[in-house]
Amino acid sequence: MTQAFAKDNASTDKPSARDRWTPRLSRRDWEAISNPRRIALVGASGRTSSVSFTSRFLKTNEDLGYTGEIFLVNPSRSEIMGRKCWPDLASLPEPPDIVAINLPDEKVLPAVEDAIARGAGALMVHSGGFLERGAAGAERQKELQRLCGEARIPALGPNCLGFLSFTNRVSISSFKIAAGISAGSIAAISQSGSVASLLQNIAGHHGLSFLASTGNEAVTGAEDLLDYAIEDPATRLIVAFVEGLRNPPDLFRLAERAHAANKPIIILKAGLTQPGGEVSRGHTGAIAGSGAVYRQALRQANIILVDDFDELAQVVELAASWAVRPASCRVGMLGTSGGELGTVTDQCAEHGVALPALAPETISQLQSALHLPADVWPRNPVDVGVGFNVPGSYQERMRRAIRTVAGDPSVDVVAVLQDFNRDNPDLTNSLNREILDAAAKESSSIGKPMLVMASRAGFADDEVLSGVREAGVPALQGSRDGLRAIRLLEIYSKRMAHWKSSSAVASSRADENTPTIAFTADGTNGQSELFQYLAEAGLPAPPMRRIDSREEAERAASELGPRVAMKIDTARVVHKSDVGGVALDVAPETAARAYDELLACLEPPVGTLPGEGVVVAAQIDSGVEVYVGAKQDESFGVVVVFGLGGRLLEILDRNAMLVMPFDEADALDAIERSGVRPYLDGFRGGPVTDFDKLARMIVRVGQLAVGAGKRLEVLELNPVIINSRHPGGVIADARLLFFPERRS
Repeated sequence: MTQAFAKDNASTDKPSARDRWTPRLSRRDWEAISNPRRIALVGASGRTSSVSFTSRFLKTNEDLGYTGEIFLVNPSRSEIMGRKCWPDLASLPEPPDIVAINLPDEKVLPAVEDAIARGAGALMVHSGGFLERGAAGAERQKELQRLCGEARIPALGPNCLGFLSFTNRVSISSFKIAAGISAGSIAAISQSGSVASLLQNIAGHHGLSFLASTGNEAVTGAEDLLDYAIEDPATRLIVAFVEGLRNPPDLFRLAERAHAANKPIIILKAGLTQPGGEVSRGHTGAIAGSGAVYRQALRQANIILVDDFDELAQVVELAASWAVRPASCRVGMLGTSGGELGTVTDQCAEHGVALPALAPETISQLQSALHLPADVWPRNPVDVGVGFNVPGSYQERMRRAIRTVAGDPSVDVVAVLQDFNRDNPDLTNSLNREILDAAAKESSSIGKPMLVMASRAGFADDEVLSGVREAGVPALQGSRDGLRAIRLLEIYSKRMAHWKSSSAVASSRADENTPTIAFTADGTNGQSELFQYLAEAGLPAPPMRRIDSREEAERAASELGPRVAMKIDTARVVHKSDVGGVALDVAPETAARAYDELLACLEPPVGTLPGEGVVVAAQIDSGVEVYVGAKQDESFGVVVVFGLGGRLLEILDRNAMLVMPFDEADALDAIERSGVRPYLDGFRGGPVTDFDKLARMIVRVGQLAVGAGKRLEVLELNPVIINSRHPGGVIADARLLFFPERRS
C-alpha cells in the first residue's frame, strides 16, 4: 500500500510574532498573580522555623510593605501570629484575588475546588507530591490541570516557591528577600525554587521587578511569565533558568516580541548534554541531538544562552549596567600588570573578543601620556604600568590613558583590567581602588561604554568597588567569564541589528507548489520517484531512470550518457558504495555487466525483495561534496543540517544546524559556521560556489520537510556536488524516509 503526504501541513507552522498575538494569561489573570489586593493562605501554620512557609510569607510581605488584605485559613486555629484565622475559604468576607495552598498533597485538590467555588482569580500551589511523586502524583497533577482548565484559572506550581513582585510590593511565596535587594528592572524566572533564590542573589543588586518559581508547571509555566515580563513596563531585562519547556517553538514568538520591546532574554538551560541522537535510518538524527537543537534554536531566536551560573552573573552584570548596548564590542584594554594583560590577550583570541590595533595617532598620544622612551611603543592592550618615573598620581596616569584609548576610532568599548580585592587596609593607599576610581571618573565623559574586569572571581571588596558601583560601570569578575559575557552581548547586538533591518519573516510553510510523493507502509520510496519529486519541488535533481533488465541498462546509458552512474535502489543499506552498490563512469557498452554486478552485491540479490532495483542517471563531474539533511525533532519540529558530505560526513565533524523557521541569511550563516566554506571558495583551484543558490537549497529542504509532516523521519541529500558546471550544487544521491505505519 502506498500513501502520499499533503502539499501543506499548516498544523506544523510556527507563528511569527508579527502575526496576531494572543496572550496565555489575560490582564485579569496577571493582575491576580502579580498585584493581588486580597491573598488567602490555605494551610496556614503557627510554626516559626526558618523554612516555615507561613512565617516567611508574612515576614516578606511585611518587609515589602504590602498594604492589601491577607486571610489565613486553618480550621483548627482561630489566630496565627497575632492574625485572625478563618476556618475555610467559604467564610471569607470577600473572594480572594489569589489563593496560596500549603497543604499535604492529598488535601490539595479539595482546596483547589474550594478556591474555585469561592471565586479566586488565581492559585499558587506550594505543596509537592504531584508529578515528581510517581503515578499517583501524576494523576493528582492531571486532575489539577482539569480543574483549572474548566475554571479558566491560572495556577503557579505545584511544588514551587511562588511569586514575588518588587514593583507591586507583594509576595505569594516562601522567598526570603536577600540583603541589599530592591525594586528594579530585571525579571527573574526559574523552574527550580532553589535556583530562583540563586537568581535573586545574582541579579538582585541591580534591582528586580519580579521573582518567580514555577515548579511543576501543571497550568501556568515559564513561557507564560516570559510573555508578561515582555509586556511588563517595569521590566527591562529577563533572566530565566529552564529545565524544559512545554512548547519549545514558542521561543521564536517570545523572542520576536522581546526584540520589539528591546528586552534581552538570558537563559541558563539545564540538560543540554542529554544524549539526543536517536536511532534512525539517517545521519541527521545522530548529528542533531536534543541539546544541540536547543542551542541552535536559542541562537536563531537571539536569546542569550549561558553555560553556568558564573557566566550568567557576568552577562547580567554587563547587560544590566549598560544603558546603551554597543553594536560592536571591539575592546581597548588597559591594565597595570603586563602578565595579566598577556594572559587575557590569549583568552580574547579564544573567545572571539577583538583587541583592535590602535591608530598611529593613538600610539603617539599614549607614548606622550605615559612618558615612555622614544623606542617603547604601546599597543592594545595597554600596559599602563610600564615605567614608574611619571609625574603625578597613578590615577591621573590611568585617566589620561583611558581618554586616549577611548578616542581611538577602532575602539568600541574601554576595559580596565584590575583586581577588586583590598590590596591595602588603608584604602587611601590602595592601588586597586585608585585605578578603579580612575575608570569610574572617566566613564561619564569618554562617550563610549566602559567596564572594569578582575582576572579572578570571588575576591571583590565592596569598598574597593564603591566608586565603580556609584558610576554604574559594570564590574566583571573572572576574565574568562567576563570575556564570554562581552562576546555574548556583542553577538546579541549584531543579531538585533540584523533583525531590525530585516523585513522578511522566515517561513516554515510548504507553499502551493510543493508536490506530493508516494511512500510505502514501511516509509520508503523509489529513487527515480524521489528525484522526480525533488526536481518538481525546485531542487537541482538530475533525471533518474529505473531499469529492470540488462537491455534497459544499455538503452538508458546510451540516452543519458556518454557516461552514467548506476546504483542499487534498496532500503537495506545506507552506504551503497560500501557494499559495491554504486558503479561510476559507466559507458553504454559496459552497462549490462554493471547491472549484473549491482544486482549481485547483496545477498539475497538486489531485486529479490519488493521495490528493489537499479537506477541510472547522468554522470556528474567531481567537485566538493556537501550534505543537506532534515528530520523531525520532538521539541522544535523540523531541524536541518548542512555540512561536508559524501564519505567524509561521519569522519570530519564539519556541519552546522538550523531550526525551522529560518531564512536564507540563517542558511548562509550555517554555511559559515559549518567550517565547510573554505572548501567552497575556490580552494586550490576548486569551484567557486554560488552561495545564494546553495542557501536557497537549504531553505527549500526545510520547507519540504515541514510539508512532509510528522511522519517524516529524514530527508537527506548526500552528496550534493558543487563543481564549475553546478556552482549552486547538484544532487547526486538522496533519501526520503517516513516512519513506518503503525499497526494496531
